[in-house]
Amino acid sequence: MLNSPSAIVEAITRPWGTQDSLLRRTIASGARLLRPGRAAETAATRVEPVVPPVADSAGAEASRAAAPFDRAIWSNRLWGEGMTLPGGAEEVLRLSALLPLAPEHTLLLAGLGARAAGGVVSGARGCFVAAHDLLPPEAPGPGRGSSRRVTSAALAPEAPDFRLGYHHHALLLEPFRRGGAPEGLLRATAAALRDGGEVVLLDLVSCDDAPESRWLHAEARRPPPPDAALPAALEQAGFRIHVVEDAGPRQQRAVLQGWASLLAALRSQETRPAPREAAALVLEAEAWLLRLRLLREGRLRLLRWHATKRRTVV
Repeated sequence: MLNSPSAIVEAITRPWGTQDSLLRRTIASGARLLRPGRAAETAATRVEPVVPPVADSAGAEASRAAAPFDRAIWSNRLWGEGMTLPGGAEEVLRLSALLPLAPEHTLLLAGLGARAAGGVVSGARGCFVAAHDLLPPEAPGPGRGSSRRVTSAALAPEAPDFRLGYHHHALLLEPFRRGGAPEGLLRATAAALRDGGEVVLLDLVSCDDAPESRWLHAEARRPPPPDAALPAALEQAGFRIHVVEDAGPRQQRAVLQGWASLLAALRSQETRPAPREAAALVLEAEAWLLRLRLLREGRLRLLRWHATKRRTVV
């Protein structure tokens, strides 16, 4: 049984086929959660996702020693270089397609992985992109398109530094992952847009008064805003909301597909991950498994808002 971090790390670094890996269990558990009719399962037959316990062991120490850029290796393989959103470039392009972008437009793109996402959008839509990223500056930057059309800056959620009245539209990808009040960030976004500018916002909201601390630690994040906070903040900032979509099911499918592809690629490799890489792999798998479980339980929701900035009446 893989019931401790040390056992998981050992299993991942062994030759494939000798023992089930955490990722294989992750994918199998997640697939069961997404099957139709899961609500009819009884407590006796329901199979819960396998999450390695936090313990003071050699494996736990190895997991804690995994640096963010060890984990970035796996994030890059899962979603694409510099990307952080399940579905990678395809999902970013799907979201950006909701905005009426033209080559002469400038898109404000803020959130996790904004630099890489900006390169994807600029390359596909031909527009200029002002990327404000939650990732550190040394993380991968624009991967596609002309870099002269993508500018890059850090995103400070508590005090966004957006150019006033300059951008045509905005795409916000989990901008509250590192904190920040919805009222402040969305007010800054509205001030950065021209009248009639549209915004697409994708982020998690909490339906739980006490977000699970283990998940917050696994994703190295701040608690998401309450489910009622974002629509209220959009309205207060001067936006008119057109669409609210539950994006959770689509992201769950993308997560499972990404991990299945990664596992297949790892099985075909002749070399196995080093212990430090395996520890980072465990952390990455645990973080996504915890997110899937909380989405399944309804304690988290991943929502997508599409809104337009109201025109100023002179």
